[in-house]
Amino acid sequence: MKRVIQFAGDLRFAFWLILSAGVIMWIGSIYAAMEYTLIYSINGEPLVKWFSTKGMEYISVTWWIPVMFVIFILLGINTFACTVNRVMVLLPRRKIIGLKRFLVLISPSIIHILFMFMLAGHFLSFTAVSQQKIPVAEGGKVEIAGMGNISVNSLDYEYFPDSSLLRQRIKQTHVEISVENNGLITSHKVAFMEPLLINGNIIILDMEKKKQDRIVIPDPADDNCNKEQKFHYSQKSADVKPQLFFLVINDPGLFILFPGFFIVIAIMGWYFYQTNISKNNKDLMEVENESINC
Repeated sequence: MKRVIQFAGDLRFAFWLILSAGVIMWIGSIYAAMEYTLIYSINGEPLVKWFSTKGMEYISVTWWIPVMFVIFILLGINTFACTVNRVMVLLPRRKIIGLKRFLVLISPSIIHILFMFMLAGHFLSFTAVSQQKIPVAEGGKVEIAGMGNISVNSLDYEYFPDSSLLRQRIKQTHVEISVENNGLITSHKVAFMEPLLINGNIIILDMEKKKQDRIVIPDPADDNCNKEQKFHYSQKSADVKPQLFFLVINDPGLFILFPGFFIVIAIMGWYFYQTNISKNNKDLMEVENESINC
């Protein structure tokens, strides 16, 4: 059993897994560029559900997706085995090397454990994500699964000033909504680049721009030697508003990924500070060289 764990946690095994993942992702990017519409349809649908229908139908294009899953599963096993190897070496030495040194040396293993949680978060995102695109109109109603009655109270458009080259163009849009749940009414605002997180749903404001320009033929009496003016655009009007949408995303994996990401950064920062700036750097590295590095 010990030999199996040592083999599974071997750094050379991890190297080839990461190299294979890079090659497969590169191949996948080529297929994605060739079959953009098919691959783009993954968005907003659990990957397992998508692959069981469209993916299996076009397996010659999507074969690299299950291969990536297998590689990531093996990478998770490698990370787990690597962590077990390292912890088994460090635990018996914790009283000898002292608490501070032990915490420093165990930090990479903690990062590995968090990495496995983040892999689980990615898997959860692939299998449980849902996405809705809902048109928004002032005074209208919006239906979002798992939420109460939602009313769109107002749409507030903010334009660029007349002194700007982008005058008469929309700079920002604020949508005020009211959510009624169990007799309690709460008001919220959503804007571009300012999403709303409510009841586990991420609500993002999106739009589909309507055409404002049209080519018109000038009056025959308009004699102009400038051939560029043979056709010209009609004046843009600020009255033409874009069609607004709520992009509602329910992704339980994000609640694992984001906290895990920031915790990993914090632990790595503390670890590198202790091993590169601390006065005890030399002693720490001597002890670490005696341990199994994963």
